[in-house]
Amino acid sequence: MTQEEKVLLLGALFHDIGKFVQRCTDKTKSHPSKGIELVEEVSNELINILESDENFNQFKQIISTHHNPQTELSKYCREADHISASERVNKEENEEGGTDWNNNFLCSLFTKIKLCSNQDTKPKYYRHEQLTKENYNALIPDYDEDDDNALRYKYTQVNLVEFKTQLKTILSFYRNKDDFNTLISLLLVLFEKWLWCVPDFTGSPQTDISLYNHLKDVAGLSHAIYKTHKDNPEDRTLNIVIGDIPGIQDYIFDVVFKKPAKILRGRSIFIQVLARNFASKFLEKFGLTECNLIMLAGGKFYIIAPNTNDFKDCYNKARIDIENYLAKTFNYEMSFVAGYENFNWEKLKKREITFGEIIDKATENLNSNKSHLFKNFLFANGALQENNFILPEDYIESKDGDSNNIKCRVTDKPIRKGREGKIPDGNGKYVQVDKQVELEYKIGDEVVDSNLFLELTENKLDINRIYTIENAPISSEKPKVLINPQLDELLKDDNKKKDILRNTLFLEVANYASTEKEKKDVMDFETMSKQNDGAEYLTLIKGDIDNLGLIMAYGLARDKNDLKNIDDERDLTAISRTTTLSNHLKYFFSFFMNGFLKEWELSKQKEMEGKAKIDNPNISEEELKKVKNENRIYTVFAGGDDLMIICPHSSSLKLLKRFNEQFNEFACSNSEVHISYSLTNFKHDTPIRIVAAMAEENQKEAKKKFKSKQKPDEMLNHASCLNDENDKAGTYLFETVIKNKRHEDLIIEKERLAKWVEDNNNPVTMGTIQNLLQIAELMKAYREKNDTSKLIWHPMLTYYINRNIKGKKKTDPEVEAFFNKALNIYKDDEAKQLEDILYPVLCETIYKLRK
Repeated sequence: MTQEEKVLLLGALFHDIGKFVQRCTDKTKSHPSKGIELVEEVSNELINILESDENFNQFKQIISTHHNPQTELSKYCREADHISASERVNKEENEEGGTDWNNNFLCSLFTKIKLCSNQDTKPKYYRHEQLTKENYNALIPDYDEDDDNALRYKYTQVNLVEFKTQLKTILSFYRNKDDFNTLISLLLVLFEKWLWCVPDFTGSPQTDISLYNHLKDVAGLSHAIYKTHKDNPEDRTLNIVIGDIPGIQDYIFDVVFKKPAKILRGRSIFIQVLARNFASKFLEKFGLTECNLIMLAGGKFYIIAPNTNDFKDCYNKARIDIENYLAKTFNYEMSFVAGYENFNWEKLKKREITFGEIIDKATENLNSNKSHLFKNFLFANGALQENNFILPEDYIESKDGDSNNIKCRVTDKPIRKGREGKIPDGNGKYVQVDKQVELEYKIGDEVVDSNLFLELTENKLDINRIYTIENAPISSEKPKVLINPQLDELLKDDNKKKDILRNTLFLEVANYASTEKEKKDVMDFETMSKQNDGAEYLTLIKGDIDNLGLIMAYGLARDKNDLKNIDDERDLTAISRTTTLSNHLKYFFSFFMNGFLKEWELSKQKEMEGKAKIDNPNISEEELKKVKNENRIYTVFAGGDDLMIICPHSSSLKLLKRFNEQFNEFACSNSEVHISYSLTNFKHDTPIRIVAAMAEENQKEAKKKFKSKQKPDEMLNHASCLNDENDKAGTYLFETVIKNKRHEDLIIEKERLAKWVEDNNNPVTMGTIQNLLQIAELMKAYREKNDTSKLIWHPMLTYYINRNIKGKKKTDPEVEAFFNKALNIYKDDEAKQLEDILYPVLCETIYKLRK
């Protein structure tokens, strides 16, 4: 990378940093002036990085003149600024110190999403709080524009001092030119922590682009435009590159091991690290930095790349490196697919095309390439590579005619020579596995909240070793990925002395898992199943956001015919809105998930320990540790639009209800943004690949049940076709799909029935529940299959209730009301509501009562 590129990148990355200074102090000066004041305070560090006073002055010129450029570099920055958030640039260029801006807080983009609905979602705003694991609740936009409490959540001069201290420390990290890419990555971690919720512009009452995303995107766009212009001065095009690892869930659950807890978790994190490394491989070939990685989630990434003369060559080289690695390491069992779309940035700036349309076309390209997996590896340079169709592999030899010893005990697949590994079997012994499985086990074995290093080999794809920050070497320049970076800890004096951040990439993942206190180890599934309040079953909660592709591509677009002009603020198609939306989803499925699940478990633990102390004031600390807590958690995967969590069955519905409520708050109760779920129950020793296959089928049932019944050509004219009433937004459990809003009704009815059964003076017994279940099965069959022979359910129900419930002494009025409602199913709407949930309510009750 040339020195000029470094000046441009840093200038673009800092071009609006003065806005953060304004948020913490005042607006008596324009944001470029405030920005210059800030960088002057770290001038020594920046001059060291930029290598001369002249370069430092060029860097400052980008900050001070990016609205009225006087240099070529400033022009690139202004061009990128227009592309990033075009509708507000003209207004901002006339900004003067002291202007009375309308709003100082970031409006959630989920209030702006519209697919078919004509309804407006009430604006909600984020607090100005740092993005840390402790502040996970800051991701819920929880106040209105006129909320007086909002004033308590503004950044202050104290925050600015802390930011400056951390900025100076990070800039001081730079030693030589090889540190530049890592420096950019560290600056992005710093900016994300502080600027994720700071609006990039406050001249609108509902500003919705984060300053972090705007700075990052402008830096990446500036660099891509610069590289294109250097090759072809008249060219006005860039490329969007998409990469994806298909079949992630198939790989994660391809396990036969009876104690899969650490393996699943390790495989999930490994896949996310792999996607991270693949994205970096493309960036490396294109000569770009992390600023051009505009989205990364769920095994998929998006990169803004220049349209240089060697673009296709660099693109193919990255694919070849990745395909070679996957073929040789995974024997074609894991694949990678990529695609790209060339677009004209002038047309994008003028809104002749939208970023969603560009993403759509690139995705079409990617999907078409799924039928040509490993094309570059099998047909390099257009020639058939015969030796690559069957890789020349030797396998370890069997002993005494028993082939079991040649297989990996986790995947049940033969082990190639040189790839032998071993892992504990949970009983004090070790079993033989493939070294890839051994690596994944080690990843899953490290239960840390943050700062886990995965050191890579020289190809920057394989993982060489794993260590926590406490066990990190004094110095390491080897490539590495840092999982869940905690900046405050990284910048402590003891860790600064270690000098371990060279050549480091950063990745945020959802990795919370319950531990066994005595061992400080991941709780295995057998132990977790014993935490149930009732039958000892586990539940795999699977969920994914409905219509996310449509939301990302078209949720922020507006009909061009309805827009007044190019500055109409209703047009929300700017790149940085899409990246802000994507990032906030990423935060929810990482920062928020980890914090929420930890609080879910610990709050229940305190509650149960409190009850134990009341029952037995002399209980020992050792006995307290063993108190049963049904709120145990195991995160399998969370990212993109997917969610997979395992927990004891008795807490699954309560957890799902609470999580879905939190997601709705995060999405500002937008009726077109919702999740469909499935709950799959299993015994702890059920092969996990079978559980996963069942969950996948259950998820399909959840999604198809509540799809709009409108025909495709009618849907576009049906204003509510995608809202939570008419679209999916359902939960599949016990072969029944219910609406998410019925979670609480199901829990209430289950608790009531269980309470009645446990009351010996009540006519409702376990036999009552079992008889009702048989009748409910007939009712369900009639409803779903229109089998009139099943109509016998009604006389059977009438007979049973009249014989065994009605007229009994001491019958609770609530009991009579419940059974009267059951008799009136199909007669009134309230009773109909009971029918929708009756079968799963009875199943849940039986699970609760079975000890």
